[in-house]
Amino acid sequence: MTTDRPLRGFVILVVDDDADNLELSAQVVRSLGCEALTASSSDEALALLDSKTHVDLVFSDVVMPKTSGLALARAARERGLPVVLGTGYPDAADEGTDRGVISLIKPYSIQRLEAVFAELLYVDRRTGRA
Repeated sequence: MTTDRPLRGFVILVVDDDADNLELSAQVVRSLGCEALTASSSDEALALLDSKTHVDLVFSDVVMPKTSGLALARAARERGLPVVLGTGYPDAADEGTDRGVISLIKPYSIQRLEAVFAELLYVDRRTGRA
């Protein structure tokens, strides 16, 4: 993790159906200098996105009941948001990559997560999408 916190000010929506993983992921996102919003399901995340709450990036688990992280990723990308998926299932990671999202296979380092977030968020800033 860098000490200058280049991600300060970005808003990350963290989505996971496991309460412990959700809280841990939100803490990691905050440690990077970002604001973390949380949702415990894809449906809850979509409701938040549709409420016009400002979000810069969606960071979601893949395997969730009812609506998967892959379906959430598709919907978030349709809204113009970058998406990072975290999963312990390599096949799910491949499917996410095929759909144009970055998939990280667990376990991944905080430094790797920070680098992926920075790449996506600063590419959006350079192309005019904030």
